[in-house]
Parts: sequence; structure tokens; C-alpha cells
Amino acid sequence: MKFLANLFEAAEDKAGPLCIAVLMLVLGLQVVGRALGFGSSLTWTDEAARTLFVWSVFLSLPLASKRGALVHIKLSEKLWPAAWRPYMIRFSSILWTATCLFLAGLTAMNIEAHSEFPQLTPILGLNQNHLFLVMPLAFLMIFIRGLCDIFRRPGR
Repeated sequence: MKFLANLFEAAEDKAGPLCIAVLMLVLGLQVVGRALGFGSSLTWTDEAARTLFVWSVFLSLPLASKRGALVHIKLSEKLWPAAWRPYMIRFSSILWTATCLFLAGLTAMNIEAHSEFPQLTPILGLNQNHLFLVMPLAFLMIFIRGLCDIFRRPGR
């Protein structure tokens, strides 16, 4: 179980930043390619950059959740009197965790509904359903993080 927890922690810490690093590399290739006159031969970089941007946003959400940098946490800390804060933070964390589970199921159902006639990306020819799997994955990671936070920190 400790191995899985460490693997999950590593995935949270490294997935989003890794996507951003690869995104910067692809954008760098695009800039260098245009500067050297390879504009039309590097058309795949536009599509790859868009995909990597979406992936980096969704895979950075679990890291933000882990660090307590999500809006619901900060807002609930400021809105309530000091005596109520621990209870309201717990309540908002429960709502956020339930919302993430709902969104994970909703996005997975949407992907499954489009699986009969998959769309391919125009340049790379990748199945868009595979690219959109990052959404339920990210929301499931936040759900797991939320459960860990709710049960790990009773005073919070």
C-alpha cells in the first residue's frame, strides 16, 4: 500500500510539470522551425502544443489540490468566523470531493458515448477519446486526494 501511495504522490508532483516542460520543448521547436523557414513542415507542433496545454492544465489540478491552492479552500477560510472555519473547510472539501467524482463519471460517460464513432485529430491522426482521458483521470486523482485529506486531517 505504501508503494501505491508513493506512486500516486509522484504522479501528482510530476505529471503537470512534465507536461509543461514538454509543451515548452514543442513550442521551442515551433519557434526555431519558423525562424529557420520550416513553417509548413512543423505543423504537428500546433496540435501537439494544444493537446499538451490541456493535459498540463488538468494534470496540474491534483497538485493544486494537494497544496490547498484551490479556490474553494481559500474562499471558505475567509468567509466564516474563526470558530466555524474547521467545519466549513471540511464541508467544502467534502463537496469538492463529491463534485470531482461526479465530473470524473460525467467526462468518462461522455468519452464512452463518443467511442462508437471516434474523431481523429486533423494532423497527428490521434483518437480524441484517448486524448480526453486526461479529464476523468485528473478528477479521479483529485477525488482520491480529497478523500485522503478528509480522513487524514481531522482538525482541518
